Amino acid sequence: MKKILTAIALLAAASGVHAEKTSAFTVGGALSLDASDYIEKLDDDFGGLDQDAPFGVGADVYAGFMFASASTVRVGYRAFGQQEAQFDYFSGDLEVDADGMYAALDLMMPLGDVFALGGTLGMQEWDAEVSDGVVKLKDDGRDFFYGLRAKWKVAEAGAVTASINRYKFDSDDELFRDIEYTAFAGGFEFFF
Repeated sequence: MKKILTAIALLAAASGVHAEKTSAFTVGGALSLDASDYIEKLDDDFGGLDQDAPFGVGADVYAGFMFASASTVRVGYRAFGQQEAQFDYFSGDLEVDADGMYAALDLMMPLGDVFALGGTLGMQEWDAEVSDGVVKLKDDGRDFFYGLRAKWKVAEAGAVTASINRYKFDSDDELFRDIEYTAFAGGFEFFF
């Protein structure tokens, strides 16, 4: 056990700082490929749905505060990628849209002068709509999300980010059902 603790302490001491600044304000954004299981669940229950693409393109913009060299607290707006499918048994499309504000904490461990790796825990406020062209089901809520995040410092005041996050929107409406998303994102973060 002492060897493990000593190795961790040496790794932390040798890793240096992520940037010259140990705290700063941040703004950033990302584009993501969002995969949802919602259409798959409906197809399992009712059949007759052909999903157009497994991913929709989403977007995220945020502002926050960096501390401890790389960790951040941030608030932002997230638009999830639209999920679409066609019905086999009549003409029409099924669309799933979701968006909303969020707050997140990214706890990052600097692993050298330019790279940091860590985890994200956040609260996503969401509004979602499922439409088949005739009927629209709407629901909203607030649920936790989590994920992995990496940052590479590429300039004095900027870093490239990459993340994988998992979202589950719990609905109280039996017709609406729960929606789960997995988001693979890449973006850029400025600190000043």
